[in-house]
Amino acid sequence: MEELQLPMEPYFFHRILKEKVWGGEVLSQKLGLELPFTGPLGETWELSDYPGEETVVRGGSCDGQSLRALMEKDAATLLGKSRPTRGGRFPLLVKLLDAGDDLSVQIHPPDGPLSPNGVGKTEAWYILHRAPGGKVICGLNPGTSKEVFEQEAGDSRVRAHLAEIEIEAGDCVFVPAGQTHAVRKGVVLCEVQQTSDVTYRMYDWDRLGLDGQPRETHLREALQVVNYDFAPAQPQRAAFGADDGLQFQELASCDYFRLIAVCAGAEGGPWPTHGYAQTLSVVDGSGFLSSTTNQFPERALQFGDTVLLPGALDEVSLRGTSQQPLKLLVGVAL
Repeated sequence: MEELQLPMEPYFFHRILKEKVWGGEVLSQKLGLELPFTGPLGETWELSDYPGEETVVRGGSCDGQSLRALMEKDAATLLGKSRPTRGGRFPLLVKLLDAGDDLSVQIHPPDGPLSPNGVGKTEAWYILHRAPGGKVICGLNPGTSKEVFEQEAGDSRVRAHLAEIEIEAGDCVFVPAGQTHAVRKGVVLCEVQQTSDVTYRMYDWDRLGLDGQPRETHLREALQVVNYDFAPAQPQRAAFGADDGLQFQELASCDYFRLIAVCAGAEGGPWPTHGYAQTLSVVDGSGFLSSTTNQFPERALQFGDTVLLPGALDEVSLRGTSQQPLKLLVGVAL
């Protein structure tokens, strides 16, 4: 049997901060961040092996090493049964997103020739916060015709075709590649997605970018990937009862990942990987992650932390505190 080159432990990461014209202040305040730019914070990339945007390990045996370096050293340990991307990258990317203003009406391509690198972008959103009136767009209104939509997708007329979805904190919205979508003003969410950054903008609400110029749109490319057969999204709610142990609920499933909500009370319990790489994102509360076999020291967990569990790590133990449960969004890489 080939000797493991990476230690059997969870991997925490330093986040990458992204300035966006549509960003807000809720996320930076909740995370207590000092921003390195003057514009609003739109996204934090919590776990990423995207080229040029690789997150770096924080603490543990591999402190200071990038996720790319870990993959190059011992992808088999990290991935277990999970599949890398076509380019050999870790398959999932995790973000936190703060919509202080509306994001563009946009779409992502599927795997294949309609993506510039062959890798598509299917994603799912877990809603962390919704200001009064905050909604998301995910899908087209029933009866929208291809002929009319192609004529009106690039200007304000597109608004008549967009399905606005009511959401609350704790909802999960699945966004497959080919689904027209936008996050509206006042929504903060955690996003789990394929490792891709291909976005085709259709309409950007007639606003200017951070440089004072209209942002680029990609209408021709976008219209090539619109799937008119997709129905508007139906949010799935993560709801848990009072329990000091560990509860879980599947929220979304596709060819690339499963998304599971986990709630750990003060007693907590074991959480298995079943041989698949997993991302664990703290979406509420605080608590602790420890080894059931003393393979690594206990680590504290707080809101915003995203942890990578290697597929070769059989299981960990999760528990909240006596004051509040620990709530996690788990992405299982398939």
